[in-house]
Amino acid sequence: MSWKKLEESEYEDYFDALSKRLKDEKAEKAEIEVLAVGTMEEKQTGWISFYGISYDPPEKIVSIICEYIDHRIKQPQKISVHETGAGVDTVEIVGGDGYEHVLKFKEPIRR
Repeated sequence: MSWKKLEESEYEDYFDALSKRLKDEKAEKAEIEVLAVGTMEEKQTGWISFYGISYDPPEKIVSIICEYIDHRIKQPQKISVHETGAGVDTVEIVGGDGYEHVLKFKEPIRR
């Protein structure tokens, strides 16, 4: 469907709602890719169980909680979500270091 850029004021509520819906559904599988500027794509994980995502406004940190890792992104500069008719299937976050973090869901999470 379409990409939506989130405003910083939306981060916490959007991710809290997404994580809540995830708990109402079966455990989802997710994949995280970290793209370094000027380098080739580097996958940090394969498909693993995804438990939630949150934003801590005072610390300005996005936390992605998965089965084997807690992935943290400091000082996000831009967050976009890809929403389809079935739900959210991708979250892209550009961190303060310029790296792009792509969180893909095997099955979309209802929005």
